[in-house]
Amino acid sequence: MCPQGGPNPAPTIDDTRPWMNEHLFLLINAAPGLNGIPLLLSLFLARYAGYLVPLLMAVIWMREGTEGRRDLLQMLYAMAISMLIAHLVRLSFPHPRPFVLHLGQQYLAHGPSSSLPSSHTTFVWSIAVAAFFTRRLAIFGFPLLTLGLLVGWSRVYLGVHFPFDIAAALPVSIAGAFLAWKCRTWSDLRISSRVLRIYDSAVRV
Repeated sequence: MCPQGGPNPAPTIDDTRPWMNEHLFLLINAAPGLNGIPLLLSLFLARYAGYLVPLLMAVIWMREGTEGRRDLLQMLYAMAISMLIAHLVRLSFPHPRPFVLHLGQQYLAHGPSSSLPSSHTTFVWSIAVAAFFTRRLAIFGFPLLTLGLLVGWSRVYLGVHFPFDIAAALPVSIAGAFLAWKCRTWSDLRISSRVLRIYDSAVRV
């Protein structure tokens, strides 16, 4: 499979600043000619691995009782807040993607939208961090953090994000989880209780 848009010319790197965002990107980004299993695995991680999170949450919802479901809803609130923060950051501080700057190789089709922070990584990490704030589901925190890291790495590897885009998703996720936790009493009374009543009514019917 050929890179999206073909190979880009090799950029000039300032080796006196080895930890710059562009240098890290070029260290991680796939070399020209990526194909076969490495390409397929990377594409799966970048495109579809995030879908494992709602699948996991659906299984937990079916197996848990009321308190566990309240924790799940808390994690969803954290994700929503984190995604909103990420959207505001992208609007306030637009940052070009690597292929827009003709850096590296691009193996995943993507529009030239602002890249910081990574929305895919924020989605997974916000739920992971929120799990640590829950009473019953903290055990899922580290596995989800690992999944988010794999998703973020794959999107750098395939050429649609810089490493700092992935790193920026962590403070955004922490902020979203913290805000959701601070609002837990209000959200439990106003939203979660209503959602659980509707679910219980639907199950009885």
